[in-house]
Amino acid sequence: MTSRSASLHLMMSSLSKPVLFLDFDRTLFDTEGFYAWLGEDRYAQTLALLSGRRASPDFSTFLFPETFDFLRTMRAHYRLVLLSYSVNTVMQRRKVRDSGVAALFDDILIVQCDKGTAATEYLSRFAPTAWRHVFVDDEPGNISDMKSAHPDFLVIQIGAHAGDTEHPALTPPDKHVEDLKALLPFITPAGAEKPISR
Repeated sequence: MTSRSASLHLMMSSLSKPVLFLDFDRTLFDTEGFYAWLGEDRYAQTLALLSGRRASPDFSTFLFPETFDFLRTMRAHYRLVLLSYSVNTVMQRRKVRDSGVAALFDDILIVQCDKGTAATEYLSRFAPTAWRHVFVDDEPGNISDMKSAHPDFLVIQIGAHAGDTEHPALTPPDKHVEDLKALLPFITPAGAEKPISR
């Protein structure tokens, strides 16, 4: 290592905890419930919402019941990073902010690139560590991208139908779980379990 690269290495922040990368839609947030609230022609209704022509809902009512307890529990063990892909980043930021979860995350990444690349760029801000980072998402494509980019991550697919859309061209996750409550035992350090309520 040259003196310049050594200096740069020392200047980088270190991670005191592993990173837990969490998706938003269908992981923490009931997207189908929100779509039902929007009604037909979601695109036009979203524009009406953003322009103020339609009143905003209470976005916190679309969070899954265990979301807040789960995030509060995980903050003790992980650096929490929201990693969400969205075509409409303005609407996505509104959902995240107004649902009330933003303050529970260390960082919020709303991206329009594949999530494996986003995670690589995020971790490049920090000095290398031996932590095993965790990624949770419902989409098989995102799962495959992350597992291919970071085979050392613990990659978990979440959702009531997790595993039903397996495809030979996609890299499978390490685990499937139905919801956040089922996820908890797989990512909570031994001896630090704290039950979350419904």
